[in-house]
Amino acid sequence: MKTDSRSTYRNHNQQATLRNTAHIVRVFGYCRVSTDMQVAQGLSLDDQRAAIQQYAADRGWVIAEVFVDGGFSAKNTDRPAFQRMMREIKKSDGEIAAVVVTKLDRLTRSLRDLCNINEDLLEPCGCNLVAIRDGINTFEPVSKMLLPFLAIIGQIERQNTSERVKATIRHIVDQGGYYGKVPFGFTVVKEGKLTKLVPDPVTHPWLETAIGWYREGVGMAEIARRLNEAGIKPRYGRVKEWTTNKMYELLRTMQVHKTRGLDSSSRYDKREAYQLAYRLRCDGRTLQSIAEELNAHGLRPLKAAYYRWNSVQDLLRSAVYHDRSTPRGLALYLKEQGYSLREIGLRLAQAGHFPKRGGQWYPNTVRLLMVS
Repeated sequence: MKTDSRSTYRNHNQQATLRNTAHIVRVFGYCRVSTDMQVAQGLSLDDQRAAIQQYAADRGWVIAEVFVDGGFSAKNTDRPAFQRMMREIKKSDGEIAAVVVTKLDRLTRSLRDLCNINEDLLEPCGCNLVAIRDGINTFEPVSKMLLPFLAIIGQIERQNTSERVKATIRHIVDQGGYYGKVPFGFTVVKEGKLTKLVPDPVTHPWLETAIGWYREGVGMAEIARRLNEAGIKPRYGRVKEWTTNKMYELLRTMQVHKTRGLDSSSRYDKREAYQLAYRLRCDGRTLQSIAEELNAHGLRPLKAAYYRWNSVQDLLRSAVYHDRSTPRGLALYLKEQGYSLREIGLRLAQAGHFPKRGGQWYPNTVRLLMVS
């Protein structure tokens, strides 16, 4: 019996297609910015996510998840999203082929940490590392061999850059110049090569007036209201009117307002305070006991001498990171990633979360979930 050559050709094509679709390359993306990261450098979270998605799409890879750490330094690996990504890689049983980042310093700035991540976590799980803009792709043996050398060069360059910037700032200040953000009530003028801070003829009288009101006992909210009524606008910020927080920052910058009753041993570190408060809350501790523990560790809020139960509550609510195993935590996380309320509802349903009374998610029910 003769075999139809065209049929055989089709069968071979179908088998090849099945083989290609059966081997789907699944990868994780990782994005990070620190609190002082400038969007102009092309390292914003949206820019990083877009670059990772484009890189994966060009190669036919499937992004299983993009992990995001916002407001955390890369000096160490103590970052919530990073740690969760490492746990997911260990549990994936080799299904995750690579971790994709835009630059190596998004993952870590430490040579020691990079070696530990690659040798102790990624390689044993069969997971590769791709740094798009650094040209690192450990799928290739040459890139894997050069990885430690590239990391050393990057670390040395970052240290040198930091020292150069610090030396430049010290030199400018020693010469009587000014470096930094220009505060309200002032402007800058050029004197030769130096930039000097001088009173602004329009806004400086209003600054002195605001300081005078504060010294008379007028509250910050009232001072902000008076300036807004007079049509005086802050120098910086998206909000084009004065608020209590903006007034607080201004008076602190002018060294007029000092938080009363501060212990010299206490310090403000929101990230450390949040991490400790979150762990204690997960252990079932009350807000008051968490406040006492934070105070015992020498931590304080930005605008007070010590933590109380309500400031702990505000700390936990204002945190960047949320427990995405809960519906509310997942919704808050997605909201911070820029998803609309309708899109958040769809993602909640896909994750198996539904409203308490059943049915589907609507924008209003998602909104109520996040503010509950």
